[in-house]
Amino acid sequence: MLVPRLYQQEALEALDAHIRLKETNPCVVLPTGSGKSLMIAWTIQAWKEAAPWFRCIILAHRKELIEQNAGELWRLYPDGDIGVFSAALKQRDYDANILYASIDSVYRRAGEFTPWDVIMVDEAHRIPFKGEGKYRTFINESRRFSKKLKVIGWTATPYRMAGGQICHKDHILNEICYEAKVTDLIDAGYLCKLRSKVGETQPELKEVKRNSGGDYVIKSLAKAVDRSDIVHKAISEATRIINAEKRRAIIFFCVDIEHCKRVSEALRIHGVYAPYVTSKTKQHERDRIVRDFKAGHIRAICNVNVYTEGFNAQHIDCIVLLRPTLSAGLYSQMVGRGLRCHPSINDCLVLDFAGCIEEHGPIDLIGGAPTVMAVCATCRESFSKAIRICPACGWEIPKQEIERLEQVEKEKRLHGTQVSGKSILSSEPETHKVDAVYVNRHQKEGSPDSIRVQYRCGLSMFREWVCLDHPGIAGQIAQDWWAKRFGVQKKKVTANEALENLFLTQEILEWTKTITVRRKGKYYEIVGYNQPVN
Repeated sequence: MLVPRLYQQEALEALDAHIRLKETNPCVVLPTGSGKSLMIAWTIQAWKEAAPWFRCIILAHRKELIEQNAGELWRLYPDGDIGVFSAALKQRDYDANILYASIDSVYRRAGEFTPWDVIMVDEAHRIPFKGEGKYRTFINESRRFSKKLKVIGWTATPYRMAGGQICHKDHILNEICYEAKVTDLIDAGYLCKLRSKVGETQPELKEVKRNSGGDYVIKSLAKAVDRSDIVHKAISEATRIINAEKRRAIIFFCVDIEHCKRVSEALRIHGVYAPYVTSKTKQHERDRIVRDFKAGHIRAICNVNVYTEGFNAQHIDCIVLLRPTLSAGLYSQMVGRGLRCHPSINDCLVLDFAGCIEEHGPIDLIGGAPTVMAVCATCRESFSKAIRICPACGWEIPKQEIERLEQVEKEKRLHGTQVSGKSILSSEPETHKVDAVYVNRHQKEGSPDSIRVQYRCGLSMFREWVCLDHPGIAGQIAQDWWAKRFGVQKKKVTANEALENLFLTQEILEWTKTITVRRKGKYYEIVGYNQPVN
């Protein structure tokens, strides 16, 4: 019998409480590889068993996601009334109470189904902020037939490059009810450890045009990246590293179809068979390549925007980035392919030949505060400047290089080449405006329950634990924390009493205008509140 992990149980309880107690539409944020499909299945099974009449449609944009999500529920709930509606899967079930559907197949058919109680959207960051679009068309039409319709989002990246946060009071999804952080799940052993190396070969991107969404224009990007000299130098270095480290399951992310073909051919010349998969690849050929890759018959695959989402291959031990992007979401999705754990691998290596790590920061702090990165002059390992010593080989950053990195960061802040409100020295406190607050019960075996408070500041997330039920100094600090926000109490407040307050999240947000944080190791601790922003 499958039992939810601690963070999964927290997420399920947070979602259930939100649906019961709030009118807004929630979103659950979980990193790639954390079991999102299974959690969707657990949620549906619980609600269906509690209310047999419950009807839910789960929308996704790829057949692989539909198969994966539906497969989890069939395995968990074999007697459930489960159907699939997808042209790509050649299946159109109209009458199922639980329907896994392709948005492309149903977005104009909302009126053809019995009204839904809940619409779930997998990869919810794809819902546009405005205009129509397929998701908005289906959801708005469905609301005509179900006035109490709830929409629930599931995603690993709760933001879009054009527009920012996907949850807003004026959007379809209104607030995040639970978010699990990549670093926490890696430290707990639920996700695979990540390492990174920055290639010596990097494209020149200064002249590359940007689109209205803020990312690079593909045609312009291809001119800078899809050059024979750049491709062959990068592939020569990449194959040397993957062979030396005996990497056995590698995904290459490319810019466009021609670039993908060139990369595949360069790999063949260097002795690595890596077929390419693009939007033009026929479905039966794509399926065959994936089967062979998962079976270990193929060591590597090259792709263009095919395996950024919904691709589950647990044995991936190397990601090669050849596609530059200014989108933190796309970067996160590409790197996320290597987060799943597998008995045969100790870590996943990310090789960056696209400037992604310099642009977005360390891969083990995706979504966290910006960090100045250094590259080892000996082994090309990528690591935070604050560490100063390469974790792979022991090389120490020279004083001159520290000064150079600090000057680069200063230039970025002065000239706006990268948004940052961060101090030059990583040990100095930084103050951030608080945009949203999320509150959940936190359970840890052998300890009393506590309250986890998460503060979203832009695209960064910071957290603290309020240990109201703990004895000693931890409990006293928590009671003081509570008193400052809600007034002096006649008696100690318990975690249960605190969480019974339906407006707890809003009241904490109203009190907390800013938070001040300081780096402590690879994490941040909150050291102050309501101070002026840096």
